[in-house]
Amino acid sequence: MAIWWKKMQRWWRKNFRTPTTTEEIIAIYKAWPKDQEWLAFRHFFLWQRLNLWLWLALICLLTFALRNIYDFFFPLQELAKLPPAIRTQGLGINFALLLIVLICFALHKNQFGRRHPGWLFLGSSWSISLSSQLFATLKGFALPDTLGWSLLFLSQATFMPVRWHLHLLSQVGVLLYYFGINTALNLNTGLPNHPEIYNVTFILYIFWFCTICDIGVYLYDRLQCSEFKARLQLESTNQQLKLFIHAVSHDMRNPVLGTTMVLNNLLAQQEDKILLPRSILARMKQSSDRQLNLINSLMEAHLSEVQGVSLQLQPLQLHHIVEGAIADLEPILADNQTILTNLVNADLPVINGDPTQLWRVFSNLIVNAIKHNPPGLLLQIDATLKTNHIYCTISDNGIGINSQQSQRIFDLYYRGGNLHKASMSLGLGLYLCKQIINAHGGEIGVNNMIESGATFWFTLPIHRY
Repeated sequence: MAIWWKKMQRWWRKNFRTPTTTEEIIAIYKAWPKDQEWLAFRHFFLWQRLNLWLWLALICLLTFALRNIYDFFFPLQELAKLPPAIRTQGLGINFALLLIVLICFALHKNQFGRRHPGWLFLGSSWSISLSSQLFATLKGFALPDTLGWSLLFLSQATFMPVRWHLHLLSQVGVLLYYFGINTALNLNTGLPNHPEIYNVTFILYIFWFCTICDIGVYLYDRLQCSEFKARLQLESTNQQLKLFIHAVSHDMRNPVLGTTMVLNNLLAQQEDKILLPRSILARMKQSSDRQLNLINSLMEAHLSEVQGVSLQLQPLQLHHIVEGAIADLEPILADNQTILTNLVNADLPVINGDPTQLWRVFSNLIVNAIKHNPPGLLLQIDATLKTNHIYCTISDNGIGINSQQSQRIFDLYYRGGNLHKASMSLGLGLYLCKQIINAHGGEIGVNNMIESGATFWFTLPIHRY
């Protein structure tokens, strides 16, 4: 419970506006631990509804106070049978209850009320219901406040239909006092001809009234829990579907763009018949094969409903992946006047990876550097052997990344502020890179070098035979 409460505190310090819709509340708890989401939602729901209930109690008590004021000047026949102590001092009791409600309002707005709405629920309920009981005990009689209890328990069940245990405790505390303390003190009921302590009908009424309220709260609580979890599941499913669609559009764009550039260059020639070198045809076929592999891998990841990236692991040489990515992006590099230096050599140990997914990483990082910098960029790809992994870097001499961007640059749909206006980026490439590297058991990050370029790095475990 401490984890989600600390997160609630951090949110409260940032935003003092109370969420007003279910969608807003769900958004607050989306990032919280999965086993705590519902508890956090229910905690906040109780705190929010408690405020509404206190307003209701305040208005209700004001109406009864006005009734007592009217009775003081114009005696009401319906109150004639009340014990004299209750009738003459009822106005004072109502004002005392009003003061209690105002105190509860103050507690509700401070740290205690936000952190312990359950205690505030019980405290306000017992304060309102037991005040008249304590007064009656001091006067030497028992007061069966059937009307007051019914309004209290019904309003609580209606406005705060969560945590039925609190409702049960609220009811048991009042009834234990009435039946237990009054019986122990041998006090009779304060109303003439109404010995409620020993009245079976009265006992059955109170029992079934409380039971129905508690069952209603329990059923609504379960329904709300199911609805909340279903909405979270739907949000998660929609998020995965969006990610899948955007991943297809994002990863297919780079190889298709390269092929389109080659075809445009060919069409720009004036000859009716164009002779193509086999290397160009081989590159176009390779790009088409890569597109097909991307589609297959994305479909496989989506249909298998696997969180993250689906990998087809095999032993491979890293320099082959790098060379393939550079070859596919040559038209883009040339169009942006980018000079790329490949320092990845063939002497590195074999890694256990998915060639298509790792191609996506190198391709996305190279294209990302080009998109965020002006033409004439200098790029350098390197890979060095560490103790038990290969450390890869992609460095540029561009405009760099500030600290605020570096903290969010791998988030889903985050777009940096240096994109060209014509860019159709969805803020997906670096997020996918992180998912792929993490799926391989590695780490990824960026080094900040304002006005000196940026260096993206990631690690890949060495293949163990």
